Order: sequence, then C-alpha cells, then structure tokens
Amino acid sequence: MTWLEYNEALQELRTDSEVVVGTGAQATWRVRRADLMPRHFIVSTSADGAAIRPFSSDAVVTVNGRQLGAGNSRLTDGDLIGAGSGEFRFWATVPGETRSVAKAPVAAHLLDLRRHSALSLHRVSTGIGRDDSNVLVIDDDAAASFHAEVRREAGGHALRASDSGPVRVNGRVVSAPVMLNEGDEIEIATLCLRYTREELPEGVGAEMAQRITSSIGEEMAAVQSRRVRSSSVEGLSSAVTVRAPMRAVAFVSSVIAAVAIATLLLLHRGP
Repeated sequence: MTWLEYNEALQELRTDSEVVVGTGAQATWRVRRADLMPRHFIVSTSADGAAIRPFSSDAVVTVNGRQLGAGNSRLTDGDLIGAGSGEFRFWATVPGETRSVAKAPVAAHLLDLRRHSALSLHRVSTGIGRDDSNVLVIDDDAAASFHAEVRREAGGHALRASDSGPVRVNGRVVSAPVMLNEGDEIEIATLCLRYTREELPEGVGAEMAQRITSSIGEEMAAVQSRRVRSSSVEGLSSAVTVRAPMRAVAFVSSVIAAVAIATLLLLHRGP
C-alpha cells in the first residue's frame, strides 16, 4: 500500500488507480491553503509502482527539486513533491517518521546590476509589465501591459510568460512555466534581470516595488532634456541679438533729442 502525505495528512493510493490533487471539486484529494490549481497533479499507481505528472502544462510540479515535464515520472519511496506553496511526500510502503511540514518561503530577488537595484520576491505573485498595477513596472513600448509573472511555488519561484511578448531565460524563449535557478538571466523587452537567492552585492538595495525606464527611454529623456536646454540657450541668444540693435536705436534717438533741445535754447536766447 502506498501513501501521499501533506502536513501530516495521509491519502491512500490504491493499486491501479489515479489520485488527482488540487483545490477544485473534480480533484480526488482537495488540498486547501497550498496555492494549488483546481487540478494540479496526478499520481497513478500500478503493480509496477507509482508515477506522477502535472495535470496540465500550466501546472508547475517538482520532485526532489527537479521540475517535471508533461509525461509520467516514476516515484520512489520518500520522494518530496513540490506544488504550489505546499510540499508532499510519497511513501511506497509505511509512512516514515519524516513529515512534510510547511516551510518558510524562499527569500529571493530579481537583480538589476545595470541600475544597482534588486526587487524582492516576497509576494506569492510578482507581476511584470507596462501596466501600473504590476509590481515591476517597465516604461518601455516593447513591454506588454502584463508581460510576465514570477510566482512563489514548488519550493522556489516559477516564471510564467504571457502570450503578449517574448520572455527569455538564459537566452532561450520560454512559453510554459519554468522554475528559476540561481543565476538565471531573464530578458523582458530591453530589461535583463538575474534571479538570485544569495546575499545581495554591496551597494545594492532591495525594493518592494519598482518602476524601470528602459535604456531607450532613458536615452530619449536625455535627448529631450538636451533639446530643452538648447532651446533655452537659443532663446536667450535671440533675445540678446534682438535687444542689441534696439539699444543702439534708443541711444541715437536720445542724442538727436538732446541736440534738438540745445538748438531750441540757442534760438530762444537770440544773438
């Protein structure tokens, strides 16, 4: 007889059967408070042993820290299954003394070395995109409104790309959810971020939310600033150029007026 364990609760796995684990009404074992999908993964048993597979391509499942693909993966006694924010333990015979208990979330950051900043991934979900409702807002026309999401699940963090724009991890375009590993480089629009669980480099501070202007946007802002300064200088130069002849005319007029007054005084006195 085999078992599946979660937080000291046991689900029996009978031979030649399937158990669907999730939060929905169609799940065989409904697990609350684990951030699971309605039907997250399936454990099937037969005379040859037990196997596990994600219910769909959107479901992230790990076994002993390794992300599973779409097909069946064989389970062995004591295997640790990560799904959502929960950890499950598979027992091939009698449940062992080691119990799967809730653990503190993994502390991690998205590091932007170019700007010497880091975004904390302390939330269950961290949205990335151009829309102001995202945690990481990218002011870049190349970014979609809701471009990607980093979710805390399966004992780590999974990157989920939307269909609105390309997302690359270590240079490879990803479409299905992918578990992030230490040092993974994420490219979104013109932004390049590094996933890390290690201590942040000296001089880099962690932020709870962030707004980033792309390098193109920064260059455009700099050009605009230079244009404004140039326009101001040109305006000042034009003003000086216009005022110079006006001052000369005023001076000549005052001289003529003075000569005219002197002439009138001489005529008034007579010979």
